[in-house]
Amino acid sequence: MRLVQNHILLIVLVCLASCRTVSYFDSPNNLKNREGRLYLHNGKTIDGKLVIETENIFGGKVKLFAGDEKKPMQFSLSQVRGYAMDNNEYELKEIREGLSIGKRQYFMKRLTPEGSRMHLYEFSKKEIVNKTSSRHVLEYYVELPGEEENLVFSTNGSHFVPHFEQKVSRIVSDCPTLAKKIAEKQNGFFYAQVNLLREKRVDVLMRIIDEYNKCGK
Repeated sequence: MRLVQNHILLIVLVCLASCRTVSYFDSPNNLKNREGRLYLHNGKTIDGKLVIETENIFGGKVKLFAGDEKKPMQFSLSQVRGYAMDNNEYELKEIREGLSIGKRQYFMKRLTPEGSRMHLYEFSKKEIVNKTSSRHVLEYYVELPGEEENLVFSTNGSHFVPHFEQKVSRIVSDCPTLAKKIAEKQNGFFYAQVNLLREKRVDVLMRIIDEYNKCGK
């Protein structure tokens, strides 16, 4: 009997140890025991090993092992602003476009400099291929001036296409020179709905955001 109890105890100890030793980064919303820095809405930052499992529609708590602590600190998504890892910044953003159940919040990699007047984000979206496998596809979202904080819109959604030149020129209307380039569909400042090349959309929007940041300076 004692031998069985010792065996069970050993299994439990191994499992507990593995919780701290297994490390992976599947996506910004599915990672375990990766060194990073957590940013909270109250202004605090905490360094440690992050555990994030927010790929499902119901979200999940963010966990962080600080230092040599055996028990993780836990934070609800409402407390978390984002995190930094491997020289990248990931911010918690909300998607409201399309039909969905519950609040859709995901961590997205910020592609634009801190303090930009508009922000572009890369979202690694999980797609189910079949019963046994899944994959991640990259989608891009924009945080627009004048909209709710943390709300983002798809670069291929109704805020941008069709009639990109009309919609986006209105967004940056406080920068007339830039708005004119977009309205006139100048090369590098426009993309059409039928253009499905993600890289093309990203290049155009990064160029627009860069010029928008410099406008009036």
